[in-house]
Amino acid sequence: MEAGILRDQLADLSKGVFISMPVGTVLSALILAVQLLSGGGLAAVLWFAAIALINGARVVLAVARSEAADDRPQTPGARLSLYGLLALASGVAWSFLALLSDGYATPQAPLYLIVLAGASAGSVTYGSSYAPASINFVTLPLLIAAGCVLANGGVENFVLAFTIVLFLGGMIRSALLGQSRFRETSRLKYEAREFAAEMERNSRRDPLTNLLNRYGLEQAIRQLGLSDGPFVAMLIDLDGFKSVNDTYGHTVGDNLLVKVARRIEDHAPRDATIARIGGDEFVLLFAAGKSLQPTSELASAIIAAIANPDPELNSVRVGASIGIYQSEKPRLTEMLLKADFALYAAKRGGRNEYCLFDAALDAALERKNCIERDLRGAIVAGTLCSWFQPLVRLDTGAVVGFEALLRWRHDVHGAISPPEIVTAARETGLLSLLTETVFLNCCAMIAELVRQGRPDVRVAMNLSPRELEAGNVDDMILDGLKAKNVPAAMLEIEITEEAPVDRDRVDEKVGRLADAGISIVLDDFGTGFSTLVSLKDSRIRKIKIDKDFVRDLAKSVEDQALVEAVIGLGRTLGIEVMAEGVETDADRMILRSLGCMVAQGYLFSAALPMRDALAFDAAGTSVAEARFEPRRNPRSGNAA
Repeated sequence: MEAGILRDQLADLSKGVFISMPVGTVLSALILAVQLLSGGGLAAVLWFAAIALINGARVVLAVARSEAADDRPQTPGARLSLYGLLALASGVAWSFLALLSDGYATPQAPLYLIVLAGASAGSVTYGSSYAPASINFVTLPLLIAAGCVLANGGVENFVLAFTIVLFLGGMIRSALLGQSRFRETSRLKYEAREFAAEMERNSRRDPLTNLLNRYGLEQAIRQLGLSDGPFVAMLIDLDGFKSVNDTYGHTVGDNLLVKVARRIEDHAPRDATIARIGGDEFVLLFAAGKSLQPTSELASAIIAAIANPDPELNSVRVGASIGIYQSEKPRLTEMLLKADFALYAAKRGGRNEYCLFDAALDAALERKNCIERDLRGAIVAGTLCSWFQPLVRLDTGAVVGFEALLRWRHDVHGAISPPEIVTAARETGLLSLLTETVFLNCCAMIAELVRQGRPDVRVAMNLSPRELEAGNVDDMILDGLKAKNVPAAMLEIEITEEAPVDRDRVDEKVGRLADAGISIVLDDFGTGFSTLVSLKDSRIRKIKIDKDFVRDLAKSVEDQALVEAVIGLGRTLGIEVMAEGVETDADRMILRSLGCMVAQGYLFSAALPMRDALAFDAAGTSVAEARFEPRRNPRSGNAA
């Protein structure tokens, strides 16, 4: 900072030279003219020449390059000292004015004193940033002037001498005060710059790990040379980190993040860029040519380092998944997007896995983007619609209900599965619109059933607990039933249990729906997060045994025992039990023998357009006549 202040003093002093020197030259020329007119001769000319020479040297110093003879830059302090010496030399020269005026005793003395006072004031005014330059100039000539005037005797001269001394004191004080203020202003400027620079540095750094944050990563990637490519981006996400925070607290979790950061640094290639861009997400970006080992080996080494057990974590094991993308040009958004897509592909393979973004993933990402881009248009145009799969009684073959299932045949990608549709809707913020569309389709189906005199047939739609938790789906359904004048008792809502929800909030909304007469169905019972505790909920009127237990039921004694147990529980609790995924007559007969009276599946029919579903007669349809959809579109409802 001190060097910067000195540079500011030097710059200000150099700028002032171009004002003070011309004024000084004019004043000295005025004295020369007066001297010549009053009979002065060579002495006045020599004096003026000395003044002009010194002033010229000061101007040259102001404009000269700050290079010494050895080509090393001079320090600002050294140049300021030169200014001080030249100011002293100028002060010595102006002191000889006493000789030209015979000790300020000639008739021209008052004029000379006025000129000297003006030159002194000017030196202080235009050299306030560096006090020695002003003080060195004014001190000697003013002291000599005061002495000469005092030596001339008389009260008036005594007063004048005293005035000159006071003037000198004022000039010295002004010079020192001006320098102090200038240096303080300069110091504050540099402190502000340093603070701003520190804030800028901090804005680029993660305060916990001292790695770059996302903003810092964006700045760093702009400085990468295109000639260093190709570039590799590794997106590293910790597996099981939430359990660390939940079990040991955030302090231990923070310590673990710091350790992980250091482990990544230990394995990173030379000149790699490392950032923490999320809670437990890290980015490693490097030029492929600077890595001493293949990308796959480096990823495996990083995973092994992170998965190395931590002595502080006895009951939790943390791993890492890595998504990798290689690009010729360092485009951050593209690299993170594709590395993230590869990361989730790695996570689907289990813990401690890595995945390289390849042509297959590129095609999958293009498909995902295309689906998300076209989803709203498909909903609005009605090309994304609901088909209805019949629910059939196993003893009579009568259709007792329908489940609304999403169907969308994309112009480019063909049939889009319901899970893909729901995921795309969630990613694009269209889930509530999708849910409302399905609900309205169900209302239309119910209205047609009423018109046909079939009020005992129910229509089911799927609803995600996460959507119940986050939105106002309950209001939309209740208001919609009232507006459409549709019987609430004919609507069923199938809910799959999920762990990461606010149970109290979901229970409140489920209660509102149940109180309105809507049947609440526990879907996919036996899988995911469904528990026996749910069966105690008096609002649950039906449970659906998951297809994984029903498919090939006739061949599995274990599955038969589980299904029988669930049916027994339902009978005891007064809850209807039905099965999904029935595909063979053998499975149908086993279910019926175990006491399950309602089922759905390809044995009876795949999902059908509303008109076909309304005309469907299970009792008159053989297995050979049943309409099958491709196996890759099994029963899977919208999560809404």
